[in-house]
Amino acid sequence: MNFINLPIPNLKKLMAIPIIFLLLSVSIVALNLQSGTVPLGIDLKGGTMVTVYGDLEKNEIIKALEPHFGGDLSIDTISDISGVAGYTIQMDTFLSISDKENLQDIIVNLGVTKDSVSIRDAQASISSKTLKDGIKALIFAFIFMALIVFIRFRTVVPSFAVVVSAFSDIIVTIAIMIIVGIPLTTGSLVALLLLIGYSVDTDILLTTRVLVRTVGSFEERLQRAMKTGLTMASTTLLAVGILFIASSSTVLKDIAIVLLIGLIVDLMNTWIQNARILQWHLERS
Repeated sequence: MNFINLPIPNLKKLMAIPIIFLLLSVSIVALNLQSGTVPLGIDLKGGTMVTVYGDLEKNEIIKALEPHFGGDLSIDTISDISGVAGYTIQMDTFLSISDKENLQDIIVNLGVTKDSVSIRDAQASISSKTLKDGIKALIFAFIFMALIVFIRFRTVVPSFAVVVSAFSDIIVTIAIMIIVGIPLTTGSLVALLLLIGYSVDTDILLTTRVLVRTVGSFEERLQRAMKTGLTMASTTLLAVGILFIASSSTVLKDIAIVLLIGLIVDLMNTWIQNARILQWHLERS
């Protein structure tokens, strides 16, 4: 996709948009962390895991279970070389013995044997200590990222801009996940880490084109950077969108939907927020 003669927006006026998004997102995430209402998937908080083998349709399983166990069901396909072999069903609560027996009876009534149905309690795959260590690692990653950018450009402002943009991408994406009810899972955590890498990539692209390549005015350099950056963003969004539509894996869908949100958020933070910070930096130089 070729973006020709892209109009350069009034960055000074538009800067209010990412700032408002960032402040609201920090408030939403902080309030939900304080109240413990951040939605977590079964792999982070535990629950009941059901494995079913047999010739069943996903929709008929959902239709049979929802009246008894609500809509908090995550169903993933088990595939082999011949096609769909069965399903895994995840519930984010621990069922009692009687509920498990009831669940098994419901599934058996769909046309499978008791031996083909396995029900077990799944403990959280990531402990609270591991999660805290991961957050610490993320903080150190931001610090080292800022140092690397500082070494590359020899000035504080671009380093600050890259870190703020990457942080904004993550915090705004998490806030949107909370608002729309997308649970935090191992898949979505992977997507958030991928998003950090993508954010740094686009921000360094912008910074290099604006600060290092000094041919032309700021607006001309920004326009050239936007052509490359938006082409890259559009192809990435297309690929991730296809992944979300075509994949039958819950984990891959978790990764895809979070990346779709994050990539759209990154467009705002890179081409408005980061661009405005660099413009301000050049005006002061």
